[in-house]
Amino acid sequence: MKTTNIVIGALVAAGVVWGGSTWYIGQQAKGQIDKSVSNINEFLAQTAPNISLSEVSYEKGFLSSTGIYKLNINLPDLPEELSNITFLNKVYHGPLPLIQEGSFTPALAISTTTLINNDNTKVLFDAANGQEPFVSSSVLSFDKEIENTLKTATLKFVDKNGEITAEPMHAITHTNLDFAFFNTEATGGAIKAKGESTASLSMDGFKLSNKTTRTAHKNYIGDTSLTFGKFNITSSDQSIAIDSVDVNASTTESSAGLLNGDITYSVNNINVNKIDFGTTALKMTMNNLDMKALNEFSRATASLDLSSASFEEEELADHFETLFVKLADAKLEFRIEPLRIKATSGEAVLNFGVAFNGEKASAESRESTELFAAESLRKANLSFSIDDNLIKEYGSGIIQISEGTDKAEADAQAQILAAMANLAAEHSGMAIYKDGKTTSSVTYDADQPEDSQIDFNGKKMGLNEFAMRASSLLGFAGTSAAPALLNEEELFQALENETETETETEPAE
Repeated sequence: MKTTNIVIGALVAAGVVWGGSTWYIGQQAKGQIDKSVSNINEFLAQTAPNISLSEVSYEKGFLSSTGIYKLNINLPDLPEELSNITFLNKVYHGPLPLIQEGSFTPALAISTTTLINNDNTKVLFDAANGQEPFVSSSVLSFDKEIENTLKTATLKFVDKNGEITAEPMHAITHTNLDFAFFNTEATGGAIKAKGESTASLSMDGFKLSNKTTRTAHKNYIGDTSLTFGKFNITSSDQSIAIDSVDVNASTTESSAGLLNGDITYSVNNINVNKIDFGTTALKMTMNNLDMKALNEFSRATASLDLSSASFEEEELADHFETLFVKLADAKLEFRIEPLRIKATSGEAVLNFGVAFNGEKASAESRESTELFAAESLRKANLSFSIDDNLIKEYGSGIIQISEGTDKAEADAQAQILAAMANLAAEHSGMAIYKDGKTTSSVTYDADQPEDSQIDFNGKKMGLNEFAMRASSLLGFAGTSAAPALLNEEELFQALENETETETETEPAE
């Protein structure tokens, strides 16, 4: 009998402890959810000031609680039914939140979030064919960290103009209640669209990987990669295919709390009407980016209705001017190094860069945006190189597509285009043609003596001299190149004249 009493007592005690801990953690979970909502709104205020999250209701139970939340979207011209979207959030209390379902995973809380089916979301439920359009499941650990899994159903949107089908997406994100870091891995299924006619578009899904942490200056830094699968766009008379698109970004922070970042884009194996246009890649670098200034600009312009008839362009211009001054004062640097177009037998490369320092500008210049920009610009560079073979390849492809000519005829016309480009480069003085390649380079350094701030294709000169020379050279004044650009016959005549002149001036051996 004693043994039985002991067992019963233990069970009662366990029940009391279980009930007390479940009640206590249920109390804690609500507080943590409120904190999470507050942190979300703080995050959105910085990154998307037109969006906020609010609680509609919260019913607390013993083992679980139910909350309804509303996503408020305040964008000009946004249909009213899209301005707020409501979610149902079911929270299961710890310490064993899903014990009633046979799961013994310890956690502070586990929640499941789904859309509420109403007039605002009906289009999504219709597209999901009766399934939940999206389900978000989160586990809140006792360490206050969150693991969120997001899944979408296959969505098919149909109207009189055509249909769009998006295969399921799956994403897993690790963060904490303070959003001090985000680690995300996501994949998305294929997307297909068909129009009324024969036009169609398809993409073979995407893959996203993101690892970022928040700094003391509230900047998020880290690495992100995004890859889109094969694109296909077709119409009755044209087709475009791209093997893949890759985007990679990496950010760091300076000791002053300014953001430094590299972003690379690569559009791989572009094919138009079965004509190969190679790969286009771009690398952008930005240093000393003042994110606080950008966020202030975003908040200041969030309520502007750019489509309104009463919209004042001057107001937006004023915000842009304020932003530019703050970015220049932070010594913003921006570079494209390089933009590269690579075809089968040739390539073109473009490099561009600017560096500002507002401290070098006079106090008077701050009354004029143009003057401030001129004085705060400290360094700049622009250079390019382009192979004859790329001009021929691209020229032939464009002529085949735009004029419907066969490849042989298009190649012949492209040969002429390449010769015209070479002649223009040689006679304009703005570029150098050598060994089948046209190149040009100009750099500006405000810290050099005034008569040598410009380096133009290896020649030092002042800014005014360069401006006058560039104006004259771009006009092709006094050269045989100008009439040669008018038609093929004059072009070839000019080429012959140049060849004869070079031969006559060559010294005898």
